[in-house]
Amino acid sequence: RLHTLLVDPPRAGLDLTSRALAATFARVVYVSCNPETLARDLAQLSATHTLTRLAAFDQFPYTPHLECGVVLERRPARPAAAGGGGAEDETP
Repeated sequence: RLHTLLVDPPRAGLDLTSRALAATFARVVYVSCNPETLARDLAQLSATHTLTRLAAFDQFPYTPHLECGVVLERRPARPAAAGGGGAEDETP
């Protein structure tokens, strides 16, 4: 089972299918050349992940272009409601 996904999408960012796939991984390392699409994608992925690291890279000096790298970690699963009481919760 894979736990980490590395994505480096084009300026258009991740498409809907790719964002849904990324949401299934425990860790996502995302390299972006477009802060606007990075923000859009992070807004959706923040439902399942927490931003833990961020770095900006000026790989093209004297231009307005900026590369960003982020690491997202899956949010802990919410605990089930205590005392569900269903028969499936009981150990035989």
